[in-house]
Amino acid sequence: MWRQAAGRLRAAALVLVSGAFLTASGAVLAQGTPPSGYGATLRWYHEQAQAGNPAAQFLLGIKYETGTDVPKDLARAAQLFEQAAKQGYADAQFKLASLLETGRGVETDKDAAEAWYRAAAFDGHAPAQYNLALMLLSSARGEDALVEGLSWLMRAGRGGIARADGLLAKWRDVVSGEIMARAEELSKLPLGSGASPR
Repeated sequence: MWRQAAGRLRAAALVLVSGAFLTASGAVLAQGTPPSGYGATLRWYHEQAQAGNPAAQFLLGIKYETGTDVPKDLARAAQLFEQAAKQGYADAQFKLASLLETGRGVETDKDAAEAWYRAAAFDGHAPAQYNLALMLLSSARGEDALVEGLSWLMRAGRGGIARADGLLAKWRDVVSGEIMARAEELSKLPLGSGASPR
């Protein structure tokens, strides 16, 4: 445990010496000296987000979504997630999709939600793969959609989403072996870079 902590501290020191700011999640936000003090840090996040930094946009969006350090504002969170999502930031694509799917802070738009889940899924984002699978499997769009949905469910399971494996086991009981074989084959194809829906 202490070795892991020491390794993180060494990595953080190297990043700080190089002039970048390392967040608690390990993402490098931007070049420059990190601010000291609560107010300065929050201003710095706002400045970085305004400057187009997708990591800062995403993290600030989380603050607005949860009401942490700022008033809760789901519409503002959605705007920040969209800014980062359009730059290919998979976590933001996932968060934006979830807001669009549920209509929190934005109008419900299932097609846009599916497109953003798909963009993040193609970047290997396991929760997006799982949610995309659920969307595809819950719609009655035919056998190809079923195969694709099952393939995303398989990828999500390999990505560490435990509930994907449980759901996949249930699907194995109700679909043919041929469909499962097609889904397995599709799930093993390499992912390309997901195109962002703009």
